[in-house]
Amino acid sequence: MSAVLEPPPSASDEVPMFPPWLDLPPNYLVQDWIRWQKGKIVANRLRQQPQMLQQGIQWLLHDQATLSSHDAEWLALLNAGDVEAVATILEDAGDIGQRLRSGMPFKGEPFVTPQEMERLRERAYRG
Repeated sequence: MSAVLEPPPSASDEVPMFPPWLDLPPNYLVQDWIRWQKGKIVANRLRQQPQMLQQGIQWLLHDQATLSSHDAEWLALLNAGDVEAVATILEDAGDIGQRLRSGMPFKGEPFVTPQEMERLRERAYRG
């Protein structure tokens, strides 16, 4: 019985790492994309309810003795009270937005519902 050897796939046969509809900026991974989309949701909520900045501040201050430099940067941003500046960072696809979103102090509800997070994950992983 002879084995049939197939030629290796050409570059045009390669399956893309991410589906084309997943609008990943350069150097993003799926988790970064999910955080970016979550950031957009949170930005909209903050614009509608600016008082929610206070909840982010409270989350950061829950253990003030162990604030990281990243948390201190968020605390300074939130204490400035500029909702639009915070929203802009949350929506920024660049390095600063990506870095800050990785540890944003807007956890769970009321910022993002479990259903919204599930939809983001489904879109990211299933299409």
